[in-house]
Amino acid sequence: MKAIGVLIFAALLNGQTELPKDVLQLSQIRREVGKSLGIVDNYTCMETIEREQRKSTHQPFQHVDTLNVEVAVVKDRELYSWPGAHEFEDRGVGELAGGGLMSTGGFRSVIKNVLINNGSTIRWRGNEEVLGRPAIRWDYTIPYNLSRWDVQIQGRGGRVSETGSFWVDAETLELLRLETIAHDIPPDLPVTSIRETLDYARMRVRGRELLLPQSVETSVTNQNGVETRNRIEFSHCREFNGVAELSFNNPPSIETPASPAEEFQIPAGLEISVRMAQPIDSKTAAVGDSIRAIVGAPVRSQGADLIPKGALLLGRIRRLERQLDPRPSYLVGLEFTDVEFPGHHARFIGQMLGSVPVAGLALGVSTFFMDGLDFRIPEGMQMTWVTTKLGR
Repeated sequence: MKAIGVLIFAALLNGQTELPKDVLQLSQIRREVGKSLGIVDNYTCMETIEREQRKSTHQPFQHVDTLNVEVAVVKDRELYSWPGAHEFEDRGVGELAGGGLMSTGGFRSVIKNVLINNGSTIRWRGNEEVLGRPAIRWDYTIPYNLSRWDVQIQGRGGRVSETGSFWVDAETLELLRLETIAHDIPPDLPVTSIRETLDYARMRVRGRELLLPQSVETSVTNQNGVETRNRIEFSHCREFNGVAELSFNNPPSIETPASPAEEFQIPAGLEISVRMAQPIDSKTAAVGDSIRAIVGAPVRSQGADLIPKGALLLGRIRRLERQLDPRPSYLVGLEFTDVEFPGHHARFIGQMLGSVPVAGLALGVSTFFMDGLDFRIPEGMQMTWVTTKLGR
């Protein structure tokens, strides 16, 4: 970032009235990221962590376990809890989970180190395509003395320097992806390489546009050649008003209801038939767009109607990734998070029956493939979802 500041200062001294395009673009990116990070303190998200391991690069990864935790940023710290807990615990997610590779910082710290803390040197690289979208790439370096990346592995810790790249949408300049590689790894840490990839998207939560991470992938190679990989997906993000009000029993709706709603619980194992309330067109849709579905028949539980016909299922598009190999297609991920009908609201967590499972996607996000260079999901498309329950 210092290189950009020097360039701006030199341009002013030379009487230039126009700065290079990439300098102006980077300034806008930093401004928008800083604005989004300024309000992330008021939000908490679910993390679904898939942990995998392989003995060498010649072998496929093997699933180790899956963890579900809640993460929130409180006074510039990331705090964690188990789903359904009444408070966050003042300890790291590694302690909470009890061993294994755990990575933190994806919710806020990583991008703050690169674009906000003025410790990085950033250089424009050029135009590329990422996540199926035209993008602009910048490379960056953060030296050891300015880095804030602290690594904790097997009870040992230390600071590392880093290099990496980030990509933004070529048209909107919204952050899409950030990759970072660790250097100067302390000799007492039993690893030879560390790499992280974070994918970002803008989402709307209670009327506010937020730039939040969608996923984080961390790969670590040990000195004995064993490679460990964490895939983290963020979902069910919501707002809270302060540490004292952090409770996971009464989450707010995606949209503020006209009057206070009675909260109720949806048990696991219920099948809900719905139809899409609006189309999804790949030419205009984007990750983070809100979606609605209408419940087609009453949902009964313990002999009584729990959700009436006509209730709204609210959510958003979680993935919209174009793929060309082996054939043109889109990987589509839909997430429904709330059920609403007059005077009532409930948190919804479920899976679409018959959906295609994709490694690394969060519980509650159902995915499927749509063939072709473009696609359109019509209004009224029928779906059946089954409610699930988050646990350890």
